[in-house]
Amino acid sequence: MNIGANLTKGERTRAHIVATAARLFWQHSFHGVSVDLVAEAAEVNKATVYRYFADKRDLALAVVQHNGATTIETIFSATFDHYSQPEDRLAAIYGQIYAIHVALHQETGDVYGCPIVGLALELGRDMPEIRAEAQAVFDIVEEHFTIIAADAIAARATKGVSSSLGRTLTQLLHGAFASARVATEPSRVLDAGRASLALIGFADTPIPQQEPPT
Repeated sequence: MNIGANLTKGERTRAHIVATAARLFWQHSFHGVSVDLVAEAAEVNKATVYRYFADKRDLALAVVQHNGATTIETIFSATFDHYSQPEDRLAAIYGQIYAIHVALHQETGDVYGCPIVGLALELGRDMPEIRAEAQAVFDIVEEHFTIIAADAIAARATKGVSSSLGRTLTQLLHGAFASARVATEPSRVLDAGRASLALIGFADTPIPQQEPPT
């Protein structure tokens, strides 16, 4: 579905600025990117940026919201719509995340970790609203992982409490992002994916090769 077709010109301009800033903040950090650079990359003038955002901090909050919505929709919700079995869902989630890491590594030679956590760690102390928004996103991520865990328990593939397993799966994902970022090695994502599959009783399930979600 072409969501952009339903937006006004102003809404499309705002969304374009946010998407541009999201990539810049992810690759260069919030403090490493100026509003001038965002405007230049988005091919708008600086006044246009300030027409939609009170300041750079306001733009950062919009970026976290954008990253969160995109992550939930394209990786988690789409995977749940396409697959029904817990092992297939978990493997597909990691397959997509790995594909994103590989594509960026091939394009830039670097690995950038989680864009949501990155901004939350950089700005969370001075901007608690950023931290709160990031936590809200990962609460939804944890809900998806908890469903996967509950289904694995129901299938008698593993034992335990679904909420505890769901939280552990979320923490493993955080670790995957951090490990891949520090090592500049996308394969660390696969390591975490395999550990997650083993945790829910499906150690033999392969992680599929996928194209990055669009």
